[in-house]
Amino acid sequence: MTTYRVDGLRFPDRHDIEQLMYRYAKAADMADIETQLTVFHPDCRVRFSGDAWLEGHDDLRAAWRNAYTRYAQTSHAVTNISITFTGTDDAEAESLITAWHRGADGAEWTLHGRYVDTWFKGVEGWKIKTREIVAAGA
Repeated sequence: MTTYRVDGLRFPDRHDIEQLMYRYAKAADMADIETQLTVFHPDCRVRFSGDAWLEGHDDLRAAWRNAYTRYAQTSHAVTNISITFTGTDDAEAESLITAWHRGADGAEWTLHGRYVDTWFKGVEGWKIKTREIVAAGA
């Protein structure tokens, strides 16, 4: 008889976090800012590039509004998701991102990198507390 180790793997929590990562990517491609925000904790910190951190939903909303005036289309692919639970309601996750962009001027470019996230599970479920995009190349 074959047995499988499943104790402590927290499959429902892993599934929820993965689905939220996919929800974020789909919402980004639809320029759906309000759905993107549902993935983030209200007190989140996000660094897209450089040294500056965005703090909270209002900063994220403003950044995305600005970005969506520059992009005609995007396509985000999230892969190789790795999740480590650091507590009952806390997790760290890392995933690969390939994000194709077409600017309003027709120019195209692709970003390759990683999302480095911390997650917190509250009454509304899992939310990203911090996200840092670490670029590998474009």
